[in-house]
Amino acid sequence: MTKIKDKIRLQELAHKYLQGNITRKEKNEMDHWFNQTPDEPLDISPLYAEDENAHRQAILSRIRQELGFARSGTITLWRGIAAAILVVISIAAALFYFKGDQPTTKQTAIVSKHDIAPGSSQATLTLANGKRILLSSKEESVYKQVADSKPGQPEFNTLTTARAEQYQVILPDGSHVWLNAASSIKFPVSFSSLKERRVFITGQAYFEVTKDKTKPFKVVSDGQLVTVYGTHFDINGYKDEGRTKTTLVEGSVDVNGTLLKPEHQAINENGKMKVIPVDTENIIAWKNGYFRFKSETLESIMRKVSRWYDLDVEFQSPSLKEIEFGGIMTKTKYVNVSKILEMLELTGEASFEIKGRTVIIKEQK
Repeated sequence: MTKIKDKIRLQELAHKYLQGNITRKEKNEMDHWFNQTPDEPLDISPLYAEDENAHRQAILSRIRQELGFARSGTITLWRGIAAAILVVISIAAALFYFKGDQPTTKQTAIVSKHDIAPGSSQATLTLANGKRILLSSKEESVYKQVADSKPGQPEFNTLTTARAEQYQVILPDGSHVWLNAASSIKFPVSFSSLKERRVFITGQAYFEVTKDKTKPFKVVSDGQLVTVYGTHFDINGYKDEGRTKTTLVEGSVDVNGTLLKPEHQAINENGKMKVIPVDTENIIAWKNGYFRFKSETLESIMRKVSRWYDLDVEFQSPSLKEIEFGGIMTKTKYVNVSKILEMLELTGEASFEIKGRTVIIKEQK
């Protein structure tokens, strides 16, 4: 019997296959599973689709595509794909529900009775003169700072998100910054008269920095200085995480004197630096609008969920915090929290109840 966490990973692969964006490496992984367990069914959770009809149409479209390829002879169907077609046909008949080792209907009904809506694109801009401006999703979801080249001491604006908020800002030099929930970025009104481009952040932010060899770009966070050489990277410096994580997607950055390579993460804990390789897709999933967890504890996952939904979390047993998830992905995080909790319940190791704005996590009976 395939483990629950492996089934969730296979659901993710099957979803990617249906959408037509599965990589060769992922195809091989899926093919290996079908070779090892050819008779075991795999259903794709409805949480991967906007609705049941859209999911069914994706299945039918993919089947027609593969059959068309087979008739033309241009592509030979590898065994895993052929098996996948048989599996997705069975999914349509099974109402798209993933048949785990335990029923989830009861827990889902409890969770859905009281629900919490997701966050939105919203932030507060505090100008250098102290004036505060609310930026909401009703307007542009990206704030563009217009450079102001007045002489004298540099003036700073600050963009701040509360819990259940996130926003984007384009700095005066054209650099693009995504700000996660409960975060802030302080930046000069103009870089023109400055020798360097220095910004200050709290919480989590993703950067796409415009290259300018004459003006180094630097990011200051709690106990850390990142020097940038034209690149894409993420900094997670939430206080409740207990350490600052800087993840490089492409380019090059220096973290407190340590040079990072792409797809590596610098972990700064109490001034001690450790560098590890990482799957960058997991790290920047929030910026792309969905949740993705891999080899992550339930306590860590719920910290992210609590920020985005502005809710409190109560564990009825400390051991529940240490449950580790092999792989969880949602198509979008712009769904009510019950949809996220339903997916987490598929592990069979915890159940969730919503009371007001508190999620109570219990051992699943």
